[in-house]
Amino acid sequence: MNRVDEAGPQSVVNRVIRSGESSTVSVVLASIEANATIAASLARFLEEVGKQGEVILADASSDGSADRARALFPGLRILRKPPGTLAPELWRDGLNASHSPLVAFSTAQMIPSCGWLESLRGCLESTGAAAVGGPIDPAPRLSAADRAVYLLRYVNYLRPLPKVEQFEPPGDNALYRRDALGGLEALWEAGFWEVEIHRRLRERGASLAMASEAAVEFQGGGGLSLALRQRRDHARHYGAARGGRMSWSERLIRSAAAPLVPAILIRRITATLTRRGRGIGPWLSAVPSLSLLLAAWSAGETAGTWLGPPARGRTVA
Repeated sequence: MNRVDEAGPQSVVNRVIRSGESSTVSVVLASIEANATIAASLARFLEEVGKQGEVILADASSDGSADRARALFPGLRILRKPPGTLAPELWRDGLNASHSPLVAFSTAQMIPSCGWLESLRGCLESTGAAAVGGPIDPAPRLSAADRAVYLLRYVNYLRPLPKVEQFEPPGDNALYRRDALGGLEALWEAGFWEVEIHRRLRERGASLAMASEAAVEFQGGGGLSLALRQRRDHARHYGAARGGRMSWSERLIRSAAAPLVPAILIRRITATLTRRGRGIGPWLSAVPSLSLLLAAWSAGETAGTWLGPPARGRTVA
């Protein structure tokens, strides 16, 4: 059962201190064309982790993000991967390269709130969950394209979070117990796709939770063309995973309904904003970019249903 931890940051910190929790943590940040945000993001994540563990930057950029990170933060552990590598694949590589009992995932487009890590750890301990996630807020001055990315990818994690029994922790803001992931290694050979991991964890009787104070803030900065490519490729993975469990006739029906997907998702996004007490008005400038992203998602999902996931390049050291 999922739940939202309602305790404030200081209560969470005190609970962790009382428990004597001393497990180290590896925070794996996926970095894709993040030159505009990587300095502020790394500074905050490193501050949050402190002496509790390590930050691993898994970078697949062509814009010099990794070089800038190395210059600003000497000694930072950086995994260089080919441009075009997707965030779940970067998380997989970071997970495989780490050994800490706790592993967190996010991206170099996020900035964590004060007390982020302690809030996640406190919720993990108090709930006994296998994994804990947190909210994802939009930065105040996102571009129209970045606001569209936020609406498509993160609006479900806009605060206030709903109080529901089952709430999917976001891939871009989550903390896992490594031992809870034991035996699932085959699932992340093609990337740490959190939805499939969470499904298997629940099948094994594990619980997932949300820590309402463990927020990260989405800074954007990737650009619309990059977002379109990423949404298309993510959708192909999603379509391939679903298509593999469908009969030929089910795939045909799903593909025939693909043109309806953008309208359905826009309706869901609008309903989510309304339920969180947000009107659509401030987001109207994002609608043209959002429409393109939704079209890319629909096309990618259809391609994945029939053709499988996109071919990936060879990983480099």
